[in-house]
Amino acid sequence: MYSTGLIIQARTTSTRLPGKVILPFDNQRSILEILIDRLKNHFNKEKIIVATTTNPEDDTIVGLCKKTNTAYYRGDENNVLQRFIEAAEKFDIRNIVRINADNPFLLPGYIQNLIDRFNEVDYLSYCFDDGTPVIKSHIGLFAEMTRLETLKKVARLTGEPLYREHVTNYIYSHPQKFKINLLPLPGLIKNRKDIRLTVDTKRDFEMAREIYKKTGEKNLDIEHLITLIDNNSDWKTIMLKEIKNNAK
Repeated sequence: MYSTGLIIQARTTSTRLPGKVILPFDNQRSILEILIDRLKNHFNKEKIIVATTTNPEDDTIVGLCKKTNTAYYRGDENNVLQRFIEAAEKFDIRNIVRINADNPFLLPGYIQNLIDRFNEVDYLSYCFDDGTPVIKSHIGLFAEMTRLETLKKVARLTGEPLYREHVTNYIYSHPQKFKINLLPLPGLIKNRKDIRLTVDTKRDFEMAREIYKKTGEKNLDIEHLITLIDNNSDWKTIMLKEIKNNAK
């Protein structure tokens, strides 16, 4: 049994940019491939799993998992909560790091910090100074952590589609029902809700590719990313527009 598993949520049927996680991003490598490689380079004790759907269109994701020798699970396309529960059960995972496959700049060091600080809470993540969990933003640098038993509790408490789709939303929306620990974001980014590095749209994708060409894997850290973005007015303009048009 693995105490902790890193579960990457991935599908190809995004409405705003179909196939975004498997499109060529860095030469011929996709965002999903980049994430898998990065996580495998940083984590060897934790199980890494791609949780995709039973939709035939996601056969491509399964093929990528087989190519990279990565564990995968196929579940309900819309009930992502149940997909996570079943994936964790299949691989005997007790504690879950939830990762979105549309975040090409995800920072493993901050995932490690979550794992190191996780105890018997129901939910652990980073937050802004106003207490907003970082998952509610478009920064795209961080993951969140919860427990299999907590997700099962959510499934028992609610059947609302919103909470079935967004997995952890019910937890931090009902703090009186759960043990929640929110860690402050690093100083350079703690109030930077103007940063958007997640990929939802074609403009996001194209901009992220440009930024990645400037950073690669070696310079993937907050200071370098923020400096690059702050020195490029075009990127900042695009980010603000995409944040406004794709508010969570």
